[in-house]
Amino acid sequence: MNKILRITAFFGVMIFTLFIIEGCSSSRRAMEESAALPEDVNQRTFEDTYRIRTGDEIEILVWEQPNFNTLTTVSGLGFIAIPLVGEIQVTGMTKEELHRELERRLSEFIKGDIELTISIRNTDGLMVSIFGMVTRPDNYPVVDKTSIFRVLSTAGGPTPDANLRRVKVYRPKNRKPAETLDLTEYLENGELDSEEVMIYPGDIIYVDQRENVVREMSEFLRDVVILFGIFRVFN
Repeated sequence: MNKILRITAFFGVMIFTLFIIEGCSSSRRAMEESAALPEDVNQRTFEDTYRIRTGDEIEILVWEQPNFNTLTTVSGLGFIAIPLVGEIQVTGMTKEELHRELERRLSEFIKGDIELTISIRNTDGLMVSIFGMVTRPDNYPVVDKTSIFRVLSTAGGPTPDANLRRVKVYRPKNRKPAETLDLTEYLENGELDSEEVMIYPGDIIYVDQRENVVREMSEFLRDVVILFGIFRVFN
């Protein structure tokens, strides 16, 4: 009887051990498989969920219809322009939503099946941000260095309240304090492409507001009153 119990216990331990080994092996395989997938899975998830933003670069290729092929950048207002098709508002769309919209638009020109490929490239690292006293504060694409006056022009120019004597430029990549530029000096001297006013991808521009005109006038009147008081004292 004891011998039978010992044999039963032995086989029980063996079976239990085999279950543990198999379980560990399965877990290891699952971990190895999951480790091999993340890049591809993450890429698909990104493409499925990413929503197009201003400044993104979009390439559209239509099979056997080269007239519709285009490589363009999403404008500050959120549009792209496609040859023959015209402008399309794309900001906020996913890649799939844009694909469906393009198929609908292209069906007006192409009969039968439409095969197209869309590539979206996020260009956050190739943007310049400008805000403050400008007509259209926004993020604008900049591939290489460019003059701050060109960026101001793209943003619709300064508003009447802009103080061009105090324009601050932050350069996060350099990790240095903000620079304050007096743009009127460069305008007066015609140095619009001077190295000192060059802007690079990633830079942030802030156009300050002029001091309150009413306050300036009140300070002027105060100074006039003081001067007249001094004049009376000495006369």
